[in-house]
Amino acid sequence: MKRIALLITLFIASTAGAQSYQAIIDDPSRPNTDREDDVRRKPAELMSFSGLTAGGIVLEIGAGRGYTTELASRAVGPTGKVYAHRLDPARVIGNRLPNVVVIANEPADPGERFAAAGMAHGSVGRVLAFFSLHDGYNSDEFDAQLWYRTMLEYMKPGGELIVMDNSAPDGSKLEFTPTVHRIDPLFLKNEILKAGFEFVVESDAWRNADDDLESSWFEDIPSRASGYQDRFAYRFRKPD
Repeated sequence: MKRIALLITLFIASTAGAQSYQAIIDDPSRPNTDREDDVRRKPAELMSFSGLTAGGIVLEIGAGRGYTTELASRAVGPTGKVYAHRLDPARVIGNRLPNVVVIANEPADPGERFAAAGMAHGSVGRVLAFFSLHDGYNSDEFDAQLWYRTMLEYMKPGGELIVMDNSAPDGSKLEFTPTVHRIDPLFLKNEILKAGFEFVVESDAWRNADDDLESSWFEDIPSRASGYQDRFAYRFRKPD
């Protein structure tokens, strides 16, 4: 019964935000490279599942070239803020996304990085980690539990962590992270739960049953085109 109520709530929220999300997606000022990626990235589903709303405070882990950063910046608007970790500086040249703060790559301690960027404890409503956690586990310097616990410290009660990554075979744990940049979904889920998060819901919007979970998603293989790898998406919640 609780799950049914949650799904109804998610449906209502998704329907209410669909029009504003679509306006963001259709905005011709978005970079052309982003618009070309929309078919495989599914931005409407991404924003809805992430619960991005005007005025929100978002922390993005492993922002990369900034596809998601751009969407989040536009969704939270001028009264919101996006703290983008490891963002390509080219995304914010000329102050084109004034509500985005780039988090430096140093020092090693994540809490020190967040504090240096001006983040306050208990202020973040959404943490996004898309296709970045598997890379973290590839680094000898990455203390996963420290990162997850630090995220919790900076999140407000009831805040949510949204994770999306490339699927590896069930039970493989970290076997495929260094070679084909995939991670076992259940392993990652259990790691996050161990840190103190509560599981909320998952989405199959980015799943691809034809994907070869042991192959590199950088290369074309017979079962699918590159960029359409099987991707799992989870939402977790910081307890009140």
